[in-house]
Amino acid sequence: MVLKDKRIDEIKELYDQLVMGDELNNADEEKKIELYNKNQDLSEQILSIIEEVLREDATNKDALFWKIRIYNGPYYDDVSVMMSTAQEVIDKLQEDKKAVFSAFDWLSWIYENKLELKEKAIEILHDKLIEVSLLKEDFSLKDKEFGETYYMIAYLYRELEDYSTAVSFYKLAYEHSPDHYYATYQGGNLCLERGEYEDAYLLLNSYYVFHGNEYSASFAKEIEKLYKAGKIEGNWDLISLMYHVGIDYPEEFGAKNTREYGMRFVNVIEEELNTNPDNKVVLRMKIRYYLVVEKNSKKAFETLQKYYALNKEVNSSMYFTYFELAEKYGVELEEYPVVCDGFYGYNLMTRFLEKGGELRGDDDERSLKYYEFSKKVGLLVLPQIEEYFDKGLGSKVNNNAHGYAMLCNNLGIAIRNVVYLTDKDYDKEICKEALSLHKKGYEYSPFIENLENGLQLAELLNAFEEKSYFANELLAYHDEFSIEWMSVQGRILKSFIVADKYDDAKDYYYKIKESFEAKEIEDEDIVSEMIYLASDFFTYLRYGKNDFEKTIAFTEEFFSNPMYFDLVEDVAKINCWFSLSWAYYGLNNRIEANKYFDLLIKTYDGNSRYQSTVDEIPKEFRLPVEEQEATNRLWEMSKVELKHIDTYALMDRPENVDYLNDIVDYLLQGGQFDVEGWITDDCHLKVCYRALRENTSTEIYDTSLDFYFKNGNFTIRFNIDEREEKVKKFMGLLSKTIWAKEMYTYYYFYSEDEEVSSTYDVYGSGKYPEYDVLAETLWNTWVSKIKSLTK
Repeated sequence: MVLKDKRIDEIKELYDQLVMGDELNNADEEKKIELYNKNQDLSEQILSIIEEVLREDATNKDALFWKIRIYNGPYYDDVSVMMSTAQEVIDKLQEDKKAVFSAFDWLSWIYENKLELKEKAIEILHDKLIEVSLLKEDFSLKDKEFGETYYMIAYLYRELEDYSTAVSFYKLAYEHSPDHYYATYQGGNLCLERGEYEDAYLLLNSYYVFHGNEYSASFAKEIEKLYKAGKIEGNWDLISLMYHVGIDYPEEFGAKNTREYGMRFVNVIEEELNTNPDNKVVLRMKIRYYLVVEKNSKKAFETLQKYYALNKEVNSSMYFTYFELAEKYGVELEEYPVVCDGFYGYNLMTRFLEKGGELRGDDDERSLKYYEFSKKVGLLVLPQIEEYFDKGLGSKVNNNAHGYAMLCNNLGIAIRNVVYLTDKDYDKEICKEALSLHKKGYEYSPFIENLENGLQLAELLNAFEEKSYFANELLAYHDEFSIEWMSVQGRILKSFIVADKYDDAKDYYYKIKESFEAKEIEDEDIVSEMIYLASDFFTYLRYGKNDFEKTIAFTEEFFSNPMYFDLVEDVAKINCWFSLSWAYYGLNNRIEANKYFDLLIKTYDGNSRYQSTVDEIPKEFRLPVEEQEATNRLWEMSKVELKHIDTYALMDRPENVDYLNDIVDYLLQGGQFDVEGWITDDCHLKVCYRALRENTSTEIYDTSLDFYFKNGNFTIRFNIDEREEKVKKFMGLLSKTIWAKEMYTYYYFYSEDEEVSSTYDVYGSGKYPEYDVLAETLWNTWVSKIKSLTK
């Protein structure tokens, strides 16, 4: 199959080189000979490939249709082969209805254009209609083929000047394909010529609604002629159609601008509304006059109020304007039922969706209102479209697979944003339904936005299977190893990471890394993407698996390839050092961690691009040298292992003051600063140098060790209280002042979110024996440590 596809692609490439049409016809005789030889050579090559493919598979439809084309080419020109091949498709490919219908179209075209037998062409198309009518389940294809076939029959009858029959078939085409470009335009114009104004409006208005391009001015000018001749007086449908087209293309009607054109109808509109104030068609004309001609939003809103009081339902995107103006003037709208078909419903919900997007971030309250209405409309319209595609019921306007895909996409976006602006809880059924909408929409019509938004929602829902589906489908839309392709690969890797599938993540990482490095890509942006992808994997190892050794090994292996530093030095350095520094930090290897943290600080502190990375470095690694050294001593002392721990009473032991001072002096070595750090996952130690106590009537100095325990939210403090005291001698006749020092042990308790304790107790009070035991253990351990270090 792959070989056949490749050969078919080769046919197309050769066919595109054929010289046909004006280039061939207008060439001089010498050039024509040259082009003839070129076409002969190309045609023979094409036919050779076609025959080769058909020898392998006689029913290969691509090859069969290329055979028809080549025999209608500038070298081969054989009607009999074209017809027999088309008939072969009809006879042998009955299961492939699209191929059969295309073969009928070819036969009809041959009879019309090659044999000039229009009646026979019509006969063939009637045979095709029989085949179309036999379709049972594919309602979309059935209506499209009915619409297209009825149009082709109408066109042929018009060519035969049987205008009455042509009109009948144009109307049949419209019934099955209301948005058919040619049926509505040609049929509407023909009805207009014949004075069949009701049908003319039906078809031409459909063309204007669905296509609304500059060709609309052509039929609008014909309506203008009838209007000026007094032939459509009171036919407000046609008059309003002419008016709206004229507003869009005023220059086509001899007006300088929209205002000049719109002013021509001021009196006409007013006169009709004076006579018939409930004429909704004219009210819409007046609304548009106020909006785009007079540009008076207040009057436009008042007219909209009159219109919706009569209409009492939301059936077009004009309601968006009404909603916006009501918000502008602070008017609360009456709630009307939404009865839009798929086309108008999609347009209405999309306008609300886009407005919600404009407001989001600046005015989330208003943004939510627009998103909620967009969601409401989408949820009302969606069942109509699904009922059409599933059962063939409802308006044929809904027969638009691409429109269905876009509706699914926009409804999914609306639902996601409503959740975002309310509780951000995506784990609910409506979000899962939105996710399935993105997938269903894409399957109906490949629409890349459904993939991108589906992937985003799948990531929010942490839905592994859906993330994998959307991401792998997205890859096909991007060139291999482009930035976009690499970004999607990164998201696939993250899906394995979030699902904690280590083996899959590792295998995927190596697969991308090895294929990437084999390509020897030198695009700096793409190389950066590879580094970011690898860094996500390293982060997973470090934080997701707490495997710091593997993190170091993988990081060093990856960055051992010099290409990363050669091509994007800063990106390589920041990611390499970041990964290694935090991995060593996780291993409690402060020396190696400090080495890489120091590199980050010295190289990138003050660099706006990387400052946030530098700011993440733990505080103790950003201290002055002497404080860092003290922190290192604290860390090393905490890790000292003791063979034996002696007992040192916490009360009535004056030498405790010396022990605590020894600990503080060893750690700070005369520095007048505090030092602190987590010595275990649960315990944080702060060493406070001798400092004057604040807010006291007497001069008091404190020196302390504070052990804070996260589990329990309390602190045990060993504190030297140092103050002046008078000592009396000789019956109180003599006295002198001395500095009295004594160590106390305190317990401080914190309530939730409390930084400064309002509750405390002291060692030995008897209230907290479990804390007394812990305090004794701490004191015995740390005094034993200092003694072992200062022998």
